[in-house]
Amino acid sequence: MIASPEAEDFVAEALLESHHTFADLSRLIQETCKWQPDQPSTFYVCDHRWHPEHIVPEVSSERETMSEVELGDLLEDEGQRLQYVFNHTERRALLLEVVETSFGKHVNTPQIRRQHGTPPPYYIISSTEETVDTEPSASNVDLLSRLNAEAMGINEDEEEFDPEDTSDFDPEEFDPEGYEVSEF
Repeated sequence: MIASPEAEDFVAEALLESHHTFADLSRLIQETCKWQPDQPSTFYVCDHRWHPEHIVPEVSSERETMSEVELGDLLEDEGQRLQYVFNHTERRALLLEVVETSFGKHVNTPQIRRQHGTPPPYYIISSTEETVDTEPSASNVDLLSRLNAEAMGINEDEEEFDPEDTSDFDPEEFDPEGYEVSEF
């Protein structure tokens, strides 16, 4: 799943295999967003709080690059997160999350399965110098959560049990005789 913290209506679902490289994913993103392919970019594999843990640069003399690292080398589990920094000057990034891993399906060429909304432009034309925060916005996180739930067949209308929620508890209706209390 690909989303943008600045173009909150944009989301895309990419299909790739573990043998595809980070360079393949970068090309797919650039084609989908209609950006020039010669712009430098970097992937950061992140923890569950979007903090970078591993860098996959486009060009480097010290690290393996996007064209050398296969997706399966660093991405194994559903829920893994990445940042795709596409504009280093303005510190702009897309947020990616592994929504589904499956076996037996073959995708010869990386492709976009679904796309919604308009991707962010590569350049921001503005009279003020502002950087865009790459932390996911609340609506972006909600969109990712909703799409993840949809992909996993979870109905969001069902109420989840929250052990902290005591709003429905009425002490007048509590009958302690139905519970055994033992002292240790």
